[in-house]
Amino acid sequence: MRKVNFILGIHNHQPVGNFQEVFEMAYRKAYGPFMEVMKCHPSIKWSLHSSGILWDFMMDKHPEYIDDVIKMVRSGQIELLTGGYYEPIMTVIPDRDKIGQIRKLTALLKEVFGFEAKGMWLAERVWEPHLARILAETGISYTVVDDAHFAASGLDVEKLRGYYVTEEQNLKLNIFPISQRLRYYIPFAVVEKSIEYFGSCATEAGNNVLVMADDGEKFGLWPETNKHVYGDRWLDNFLSAIENNLNWIEPVTFSEYTRRYPPEGRIYLPTASYFEMSEWSLPANSQEEFEGVVKQFGDNSLVKRFLRGGFWRNFLTKYPESNSMQKKMAYVSAKIASSKKQPSGSEETTKDLLYAGQCNCAYWHGVFGGLYLPHLRTAIYQKLIEAEAALGAHEAKSGVVQMDFDCDGRDEVLYESRTQNLYFSPHSGGTLFEWDIISKRLNLQNVLTRRQEAYHKRLREFLLNPQSSGGGVQTIHDLVQVKEKNLDQYLNYDWYRRASLIDHFIHPDTKFDDFVRSKYGEQGDFVLGEYEFEASARKLLFKRAGVVWDGDKQVRIELTKEVIPLAPGFRVKYRVTNLENRDVSVLFAPEFNVSFSCHDEKQINIIKAADSWERNDCNFDLSLRMEFSTKADIWQFPIETVSLSESGFEKTYQGTVIAVLKKLDLKANSSETFEIKAEIGDSKVK
Repeated sequence: MRKVNFILGIHNHQPVGNFQEVFEMAYRKAYGPFMEVMKCHPSIKWSLHSSGILWDFMMDKHPEYIDDVIKMVRSGQIELLTGGYYEPIMTVIPDRDKIGQIRKLTALLKEVFGFEAKGMWLAERVWEPHLARILAETGISYTVVDDAHFAASGLDVEKLRGYYVTEEQNLKLNIFPISQRLRYYIPFAVVEKSIEYFGSCATEAGNNVLVMADDGEKFGLWPETNKHVYGDRWLDNFLSAIENNLNWIEPVTFSEYTRRYPPEGRIYLPTASYFEMSEWSLPANSQEEFEGVVKQFGDNSLVKRFLRGGFWRNFLTKYPESNSMQKKMAYVSAKIASSKKQPSGSEETTKDLLYAGQCNCAYWHGVFGGLYLPHLRTAIYQKLIEAEAALGAHEAKSGVVQMDFDCDGRDEVLYESRTQNLYFSPHSGGTLFEWDIISKRLNLQNVLTRRQEAYHKRLREFLLNPQSSGGGVQTIHDLVQVKEKNLDQYLNYDWYRRASLIDHFIHPDTKFDDFVRSKYGEQGDFVLGEYEFEASARKLLFKRAGVVWDGDKQVRIELTKEVIPLAPGFRVKYRVTNLENRDVSVLFAPEFNVSFSCHDEKQINIIKAADSWERNDCNFDLSLRMEFSTKADIWQFPIETVSLSESGFEKTYQGTVIAVLKKLDLKANSSETFEIKAEIGDSKVK
């Protein structure tokens, strides 16, 4: 009789920083119901990976789930997979942290379940060839990636019916391919479709294996899936269909299959992830074009074998904010590794904070909110700043580090003290791109710039024709839902990164609404310009000789800004010098972007002739007060993005803009000065 093996793998994870009610909802709608159905089908073997943070949640809130897993492990129904404890993208964390994260989760599985895990779930299936050595060195015998990885090596995905072996420096690792076809069938297509596919892959030898390993959240948490999977009994019907055909469909675990059958051969996979990730990591315009090609030729089986998009590290260039987080993580990791001083907390606790700060979800964006969710980014910075503080790194005297922090070939200037970190980019407008308040474990520059996304085109098309999204239960990659009206009005795009100390010279006729939409007349070349700099522990001086357009003429202007750190906060002294032999008037507008916990509806307005500005944030227990040496106008408004999440298109608050407008009448070859003092305190509103 013709037979086929089937491996069902489930991966469960929630991000560091996600709300506890989301954890609970995920358990109630997906993890718990899935387990209850599996308990009713003891003949169906399956493999389970949960991230460490989710195991921690289960042990604390749902010990009954842990008990069920223990029983299934003992009965042989379940195989547990290890991985990075906090689900990091392995390829972009230091090797010492790769090993530490894997060993931490492996130890937990041994302690709690008595299970010695030999298989590993690779976060987002992001693969680079050097990982084979690291995984093998930590005792891993196999991992699981998508069939797209094998297609990138030239293999026909429709002929992948086993596992392969790869190596790095003669250290071997087995690799299983996940069937994209089954990922899309399960649980979205009718049950019969999967059974028919199993039948087409069955052989007399009976050694073929099909793997469906994917997110557990799609079994109940993704839109419309709870009713479909459990209310309409899709999962129960699917498992029953397998049980009715156990004479030719054999559910197995990964380890069981490798014990029975040898690998198909040796393979060297290129850098890759699942196919959708290769779309998302491309720049927006390229992503639109790529998706168009896939749509046009998607029925051709050769397309996905020879067509490839970008790879995960492209997110570090697509989103500078992601790169800043990743480089902060690497910087803190290096500090921990080189520290000769015993951390104020235990070494294990300090490393655990670092590991938590490596959780992948906030570092990228695809069909889930990810990077666009401020609370996830806030949590990453909170963990990294706390790890840094635990080293006692800020107990020494204040100091300045000049280094290529973001790895772009040019130095940044990092001011570090007991109370704050101030990170500046001299080659990009002399701007402040990170402002850590140590006592609050908070980066006030955690603001995301408004950018064009490829799916904005899909949103516009949907708003023009809401009936175009189709019906039925769709995969999350195809579903179009809009969470509020008029989202297209918020599709504004910035041409510079939303940092602070951005030096604008704007046209005197600029309207507030145009500035809000980033569609106005920039008269100077300072926003993205290169600044000279001098730095000491007491002050940082940035200087640029540039031009400002006055009508159809260029005016040579020299701008210096002297930043004097406070505790915490800073004073910035501006000097604007007219280098021309004639009088000129300019509208100078330094811009600050601050990531408060939420948007204050009262702070979308113009304030005339102000000598100060203040905002209290009771959620962060923080106040920011700005004082001006002479009266100035203030334009304040929120930065709001339109992004795609698993629940649909949504508008998200990313930060607040405070632009300080000062008209300067400059005599020939003369200067004007203007000072801004920014101080941080505890919130005055509880």
